[in-house]
Amino acid sequence: MQQTNASVRVQKLNEAKEIIAELEEQKGMELGGPRGALFRAGGTVDSGHAYRGHLEKAMGETAGLAIEGGYDDVASKAAHLIANLQESQSSDD
Repeated sequence: MQQTNASVRVQKLNEAKEIIAELEEQKGMELGGPRGALFRAGGTVDSGHAYRGHLEKAMGETAGLAIEGGYDDVASKAAHLIANLQESQSSDD
């Protein structure tokens, strides 16, 4: 079970990385804040609460920056990932 949770979490990290990379490409700059939070999430894959907190922070920052820049498609992807995290947290509880 633990391995399954870790593999799902790594998959979510990869999705988040792709979303951040997409926004970076569209904006033409690296996003240090979201990348830092994503890095911290990667270091806490085995700790569900910390992992979710860091990943939600990364995607929240990404969504905010995307909205500010008018990249609604990226903001939607980030928000969808946050919703999935919260849904999986509810089923874990």
